[in-house]
Amino acid sequence: MQYLGHFLSFVGPAYAIGFLALCFWWRWWLLVPAGIVAAVLAKIEYASVNASDGAGAALGIILVIFAMIGAASGFIASGVVLIGRTTRLQALRAVYVLPVVFILGFGSYFAVTWTQQKTREARYAPPSAACLDNLHPARIADVDIAIPIAPGIFLYGEGMNDDHYILWSNPDARAFCGEADGGNATLKSVVFMLDGSPSRREMELKRPFCSRPHPEYPWAEMACHLRLTLFRTSLSE
Repeated sequence: MQYLGHFLSFVGPAYAIGFLALCFWWRWWLLVPAGIVAAVLAKIEYASVNASDGAGAALGIILVIFAMIGAASGFIASGVVLIGRTTRLQALRAVYVLPVVFILGFGSYFAVTWTQQKTREARYAPPSAACLDNLHPARIADVDIAIPIAPGIFLYGEGMNDDHYILWSNPDARAFCGEADGGNATLKSVVFMLDGSPSRREMELKRPFCSRPHPEYPWAEMACHLRLTLFRTSLSE
């Protein structure tokens, strides 16, 4: 909580300055040019800060981002006030619009960040236990085979190059399970890449497949040990 307070006190002034710079332009012929100038200046400033080096670069980028969000919120607030003046809607008076847009605009950064985090977590969430533990039916060259979700298996479908499944990748494993269990998995080749992905080896080997011996799969012992191998073979049509 203390960290959040320090963060808000750090970015709050930048947001407020950006908001105040554009929230009182209550003439269309003033607001539009002011918005264009602010957008150009923001782009230049962001490019300048983004190109800089040093420990303060990240902090500078954060400040510029919040200043840009504040300016965008101020621009929207002025536009809503102008609409309210044109339509004579009491609910769109400046006294109501400015504080509401100020709060919503400031919270938009955190709402977007939270949504992106939850989306990322959902995308990379582990497959279900049934997906990980069961064998999944597929066909290759008119032959029925059963495939486990295991490290080292790379599947190519019958489509273009994008039609493939890396079974040590959570999103690909879930997608393959859904297609295979629906009876629609037709493959062009099955590739065993026992070196896997070195940067993600530890995560790959935590799969349930590697938690017990698999004498029925000759490649399993190599796939489930932390040693780099250069073995690669393929079953294809």
